[in-house]
Amino acid sequence: MHPPAEPHIWNGHDFVPCPGVPATDRGFRYGMSFFESLAVRRGRVEFLDAHLERLAAACRQCGWPVYTTALKRAGEWLTAWAEALANENASAFARIYVTAGDGGAAAPVQAPRVLVFVEPREATEPKPLRIVLRSAPHVPTLGGLKTANYWAQLEALGWARHAGFDEALLFNPDGLLISACMANVFVLLGREWITPHPATGARAGVVREWVMRQLAPGKIVQRPLTIRDLDHASACFLTSSWNGVMPIASLDMRALQTAEPDAIRQEWERTTQSPFA
Repeated sequence: MHPPAEPHIWNGHDFVPCPGVPATDRGFRYGMSFFESLAVRRGRVEFLDAHLERLAAACRQCGWPVYTTALKRAGEWLTAWAEALANENASAFARIYVTAGDGGAAAPVQAPRVLVFVEPREATEPKPLRIVLRSAPHVPTLGGLKTANYWAQLEALGWARHAGFDEALLFNPDGLLISACMANVFVLLGREWITPHPATGARAGVVREWVMRQLAPGKIVQRPLTIRDLDHASACFLTSSWNGVMPIASLDMRALQTAEPDAIRQEWERTTQSPFA
């Protein structure tokens, strides 16, 4: 059994196949939607409960109804697919979206739509990343929340790839580090690991929180970082739901040490039973 490419949508009772959202949906029209990305590997959905809580928290923060039953069923739906893939040693990438549903541009959100999809994705051997700093200001939408307004991040990622790098670090209009285009970031300054605070626009990602809570409780500081601060960084790594912990080999062509980020990644691999552990 393989995951379907088409999305499934909540109809009030269960998730049913759906070719897409209506053109009247404000998630499509204005990008008014939240999402969570989930890795499906070795017969399970990684950090499932944490991802579902992130979606519920985003809805609560913006005053949207929280469809608890739909989110719970989405978790069950994904778990069933994960178990179906277990014997095939296959991996997949999942997304859960909560959109604003229909309504006027400024109308209250009263009937969100919930969609879920899973698609096959092969795990690839991790490699240290080459990162470039992008000084052009980035303005995150609803800083700290994962919204469908991702065009600016994708444009920045394309700019970095065209220049021969794997990713770019983004800074807000105040010159403070936010994150990478598709991941959160941790920086080693002296003997202190630092990650940007969500107040700067950084997303409160699940793997980011796992690193802070499980791997190094009380040892990681959330505080502002500038481009000048990064001149003194001795090590960095990124975190994302699909790739986990990703050591950074170079920052603007300056080589960084990767021993400590490698050790953090190995701990993540053991915890998640990564294929590369």
